[in-house]
Amino acid sequence: MTTTELLALFRSEVFDLEQPYLWSDALVYGYIDDAQKQFCRDSFGIADSRSFSVTIVPDTQWYALDTKILKLRDAIDAATGLDMPLIAAEKMHEHNMKFDGKQGPIQALITGLDENMLRAWPIPSLAADIELRTFRLPVTVEAGDDLEVPEQHQRYLLYWVKYLAYSVHDTEAYDKGAADRYFAKHQAYCLKAKIEQSRARRPVSTVTYGGC
Repeated sequence: MTTTELLALFRSEVFDLEQPYLWSDALVYGYIDDAQKQFCRDSFGIADSRSFSVTIVPDTQWYALDTKILKLRDAIDAATGLDMPLIAAEKMHEHNMKFDGKQGPIQALITGLDENMLRAWPIPSLAADIELRTFRLPVTVEAGDDLEVPEQHQRYLLYWVKYLAYSVHDTEAYDKGAADRYFAKHQAYCLKAKIEQSRARRPVSTVTYGGC
């Protein structure tokens, strides 16, 4: 579905079909963009294993993350295909890790020290390319753009669009009861979507039957 198609669906459902519209096209397109991003914040986001990487530079410890990244799933050394551990700063002591000036090939990326930053451990002595597997926010959408969230979720973005629309402090548009109702619908739908996404991503267990 495109943003234009979702806009038309919104106007049909709220009976805003005659010009001058109660909510302008520009306003609703902004709501649609915000709705897609909010859905991703309130669920897992868009799985992406191709868009982000970190280029490790000798003697450089700190690396900025793209602000669209909601969560790091894992990291891979592009040269070897092996996992690059992502270690929360609070867990470093469990791995006998500390920032003591030690240098060598990178062994882990430390998370949670600064917002949207990773710190290499130890201080890198060699260059490396690390691929990041992430959950991320969608790109900003405008008129006519395709939505990035999966098709089954797209029409339900209108819960958030309507929440924003009825929250406008305008004598004709403002409706606190409707805004609260659609906010609750959005939250309930995102919880359901998050449970479904967790179930879909859960590893399939293998059952072995013993012979007689």
